[in-house]
Amino acid sequence: MLIKSIRTAVMLLSLVSIALVAVSVFYSALREHRELYTRYVESDLNALSENMSSDLVGILNKSDHFFDLKRYLLSLEPYENVVGAAVFDPQWNVLELYAGQAMLESQGHFPVDFTEWSFFEEGTHRDEGRLIAVRRIGEPPLVMGHLALISDLDGPLLSSTINLALRILPVALAVIVMMAILFYVQASRWLWPLTQLSEFARKVQDTKDYRLQISVSGKYEVSSLTRDINNMMDAIRVESDINQEYVELLEQRREEMEYLANYDGLTKLLNRQSFMGMLETSLSELRESQDGDLAVMFVDLDGFKEVNDTLGHEVGDKLLVEVARRLKSYIPREDVVCRHGGDEFLVLCRSPERGLEEMAKSIVDGLKAIFLIDSWEVRISASMGIALASEGGFDTQDTIRNADVAMYVAKKEGKSRYCFFQENMLIEHQRKIDIANAIEPALERDEFYICYQPKVNGDGHPRGVEALIRWESSVLGMVPPSDFIPIAERSGKISMLTDWVVETVCRDVADYFQHLPEPILVSLNLSAYDLKRYQFSDFIRSVFNKYEVRPDLIEFEVTEHAYLDNLDMASRFFNDISELGCRVALDDFGTGYSSLSYLTRIPIDLIKIDKQFVENIGLTARDYALVLTIIEMAKRLGIELCAEGVETQAQRSFLKIHGCNLMQGYLFARPLPLEALKAHFSDVA
Repeated sequence: MLIKSIRTAVMLLSLVSIALVAVSVFYSALREHRELYTRYVESDLNALSENMSSDLVGILNKSDHFFDLKRYLLSLEPYENVVGAAVFDPQWNVLELYAGQAMLESQGHFPVDFTEWSFFEEGTHRDEGRLIAVRRIGEPPLVMGHLALISDLDGPLLSSTINLALRILPVALAVIVMMAILFYVQASRWLWPLTQLSEFARKVQDTKDYRLQISVSGKYEVSSLTRDINNMMDAIRVESDINQEYVELLEQRREEMEYLANYDGLTKLLNRQSFMGMLETSLSELRESQDGDLAVMFVDLDGFKEVNDTLGHEVGDKLLVEVARRLKSYIPREDVVCRHGGDEFLVLCRSPERGLEEMAKSIVDGLKAIFLIDSWEVRISASMGIALASEGGFDTQDTIRNADVAMYVAKKEGKSRYCFFQENMLIEHQRKIDIANAIEPALERDEFYICYQPKVNGDGHPRGVEALIRWESSVLGMVPPSDFIPIAERSGKISMLTDWVVETVCRDVADYFQHLPEPILVSLNLSAYDLKRYQFSDFIRSVFNKYEVRPDLIEFEVTEHAYLDNLDMASRFFNDISELGCRVALDDFGTGYSSLSYLTRIPIDLIKIDKQFVENIGLTARDYALVLTIIEMAKRLGIELCAEGVETQAQRSFLKIHGCNLMQGYLFARPLPLEALKAHFSDVA
């Protein structure tokens, strides 16, 4: 394509426009010239014919006018454009003819046959490029004849037009050239900034530098376009910077997501998912090579929850960070530590044959050392289970399960120790699984039942009972509460057990206890998980309404640990229960870590002295003083007391003398089913 730039297009358009204008003007000028020339020739011919017709009057008055007439017509010789002339008599008969130079050059072909004249009207006529003037000789009514004068029009007109064109054309061409040069110079001047803008655009495209600017030049729209481009570059630069920041932020977020996908955000250790993948890879290599072994250590912190509850979660988080740092310092570089979740950690030992027991001892002893957290001296310990991959068949889940089982054995044996997995440990582990799986079917088969243990005053008269759940499984046999209740709590099935106990006890209260001559207060135990249920108090109210139970005969016992596990929700529940008319008892008092600070904040009606304090009555002066302190504190606070685990007369006498209101223990009665309890009450009465 010939046109490759705006400048070339503008130049061609300008030249074409100028040429069209020049041709139009030239054509108009020629037309005007032809019209003016024609009118001039016609006027000249009219004047000539008028003069000749006047002169011919005198000639035709002569009787002998032949020679005078011929001589007079010859006077037309100087008129080059006169083709011919003819003088007629009044009847249009030719008297004399004149042939001009043009007629003579026609070589005998006379342009007009005057003998067959058709212009009989006076005036000036046009015919085939000629002008014909017809005049009357003489005045009416004495017309002496007629004059016909023929003048050539096309020939002189063409000659005049050519001469005019030859004079105008050089000037027109010169003007066109000058205008073209002027347009070229001016267009180059106006369009040069566009060329610069084009080069600027290519530079931006090549460099990708959106901070470039171009100096404002040119006029009119060009300068406006330059400013707009600079403004556009500013906008692009701003957007580019924003996009770059956004891309960098996305990249940072991607890296953070990748990090969080593989590492624990708090301790910076590998997370569970990443650790499991690494363990699976290592076990696959061992299965393929069938050579070597590895070990997994399951580390669980002892007493970490107490740190969270007493010092706050911020201190607890910092403690976890320090524990992670210490763990990494006790293992070889090729081994891996991960945070399994909460206060649990996993250690992958790739070379278990190299001092595995020494490493475990270092970890347990090292975590016993004091942690200094925000000026607090924090003491915790760790229980650790150790399992070899070969013992779990080089299976990922089985290996971690074995280490977990060994860890629970270490906790059961007294905490702050390590324990190697043994096959017989799976028997107890499997029993826990069987218990967890059998709870719900047992409820459907009515394998659970309630036993009631009496609470008596100092004289041995019944004042209340504690409802205790029991389970005799058709598959597992007699399952003690110390086994199935913790398992139900960990498996999330404690709520269904509590609901069953509440409904069963309310039915027994409605059927028996509230109809006694002296109504008996019935106590129910709640777990920490029950206090976290938002609609639990509504459920209790609905059961009360269902069986028309007197709320003042129901007492809910909760351990200090269960209450402090979620203080806000527990306080809300206790307030709801108190408004309902029920009593609240604090069980296992003195075994926790912050009892005294909460006694005034809980709507407590009764404190139960834990069995371990009652058992030590009379053994040491310190235990003696501790029980007296609890009794005196309850008196001053106006809270009723109940001592549990009373088994000797000496314990009973001591408690009665010092003012303990209620007692409970094997000395008075063991937990009894309802029918046996009825018989017992009859015997006591």
